[in-house]
Amino acid sequence: MSAPRARSGSWAARTSTASSGARASGRSSSAISRGNGRKSAPSRRRIRRPRTANRTAKGTDMAKEIDLQGKVALVTGSGQGIGKGIATVLSECGATVVVSDLNPDTTAATAAELGAAALPLDVTDQDAFDAAIDQIVADHGSLDILVNNAGVYREYGGGIADITPEMWRILWSVNVDGVFYGCQAAARVMLAAGNGGRIVNIASTQAVSPGVGVTYDGSKAAVLQITRALALELGRTGITVNAVAPGATWVNPGDPPPLDPNATIQLTGNGLADAVANRIARIPAGRWAKPEEIGNAVAFVCSPLADYINGIYLNVDGGWLTE
Repeated sequence: MSAPRARSGSWAARTSTASSGARASGRSSSAISRGNGRKSAPSRRRIRRPRTANRTAKGTDMAKEIDLQGKVALVTGSGQGIGKGIATVLSECGATVVVSDLNPDTTAATAAELGAAALPLDVTDQDAFDAAIDQIVADHGSLDILVNNAGVYREYGGGIADITPEMWRILWSVNVDGVFYGCQAAARVMLAAGNGGRIVNIASTQAVSPGVGVTYDGSKAAVLQITRALALELGRTGITVNAVAPGATWVNPGDPPPLDPNATIQLTGNGLADAVANRIARIPAGRWAKPEEIGNAVAFVCSPLADYINGIYLNVDGGWLTE
């Protein structure tokens, strides 16, 4: 029996004619600007066909191309780091990507590099988030993918005795409030359009295996539960909500340091930092993740290959959580 054809208007079959028209007309707004470089034809990523001798029945070949052409994606916190890696991969898969970051300079630079749209955004400002998504729909015809990646980490963690109310509030306003504002605004326009959609929240291995501190670890656990609750609520509407959890990912300039599980870790006296350093040294993969590898996981859950995947917590950690 051949596989059923995708229904017109479904996530797998739909192409955004409104979005295509907006791009063809070259419309832009004061809020969203285009990069100067022309975007070359995307080199889309493929899932390799399994090499099996028993692949004879029609329809049993599960190999598909991850093709996100016609989809409009907003990636928050994508001016640099993991967010930039995610935006890069989605762009390579053919999506129309809107690069968004608090810093307008990194936003513009990454957008120009990818040939994408640029939208500076403070995710802790709910009105600004709503307005940004409305502007994306006005300019591109739809919002099909939201990746809530924006987050803060280093300056606001540490031991409980050292955390001030201001540190707690700043981190949670970005890592939790910003995720909620994005989910709410995206769900509003996706439900109104009636074509389904993808919401991907970037969590962390610390959501289930703490090690950075109560402020950060608690915030990422909250992101995980927000993801599950919304997957349950929105599942019958064709909107999937999933979490991708990066492990140790190298986002600094230059090559990452080699990992040696037998090396003696130089103890700092900070129990949290020392525990994380020891765990990183023992990652079974033997190396740090690259930002684009997090992007690969995001592209997968945004693709038709993941139509029946909803509410998951997808670790991209090189085996970190096996320790």
